[in-house]
Amino acid sequence: MSVIAEPEHLRAARERQIAIIRAMTPAERMRRALQMNRTMRLLLAAGFRERHPDWSELQVARAVAERILYARTG
Repeated sequence: MSVIAEPEHLRAARERQIAIIRAMTPAERMRRALQMNRTMRLLLAAGFRERHPDWSELQVARAVAERILYARTG
């Protein structure tokens, strides 16, 4: 199995991102995480509304919750 080398610009960007996160206070990190979570939920809801314009807000909210609850990676 061969390993593909990471391009230099991606490595530099990742290292810069890590440095920025490490410089944050715990409160800033939490605020950032909550902002990302809210954005993710809003984007999911917008996608469900686009695909299912006939759904009620309750149906959209349930679909978002189910997507998050049953999400898998890998």
